[in-house]
Amino acid sequence: MRSVPGNVVLVGFMGAGKSACGRLLARRLGRCFVETDDMIVSRDGRPIPEIFLQDGEEAFRRLETEAVEALALKSDDVVATGGGLPCREGRMEALRAVGTVVWLRGDLAELLARARRTGQRPMLDGRSAAELDALYRAREPFYARAHLTVDTAGQGIDQVVARILAALRDTHAARV
Repeated sequence: MRSVPGNVVLVGFMGAGKSACGRLLARRLGRCFVETDDMIVSRDGRPIPEIFLQDGEEAFRRLETEAVEALALKSDDVVATGGGLPCREGRMEALRAVGTVVWLRGDLAELLARARRTGQRPMLDGRSAAELDALYRAREPFYARAHLTVDTAGQGIDQVVARILAALRDTHAARV
């Protein structure tokens, strides 16, 4: 689908499907797939849970800033961000400058169930349901600045990717 110009940047809470959907979307678009978390691990040389444990969340967020700056060098890629990456002042604007930002919005209970199934999540560790709900609500206003929103509730990867492609096509057609 050559009609979607530039990078496509996926944002959303942990468990939203940014990685799984991003891989499939990249394949369908014939593009490279990039994860900001992989960029950080590659640059720092340690897994993310180790960065959190040894240096803390603030150090990790600084590494995210470097990853966002590096995204400016990308073109026509599909990018999956970490869940908290867009949730600092100026970050969503930087992502919007890099490409079309798509928020994968979902039901919190469903997102958390998926996140718990898919490995180590430092932001889940030791947090109560109320704390996770507050974290999600604090992040929503940042995610809402995305160019497009795709609802993932009750959807499989294929269905979500089909929705993303349709939204991208509709948005690009509206810009032409």
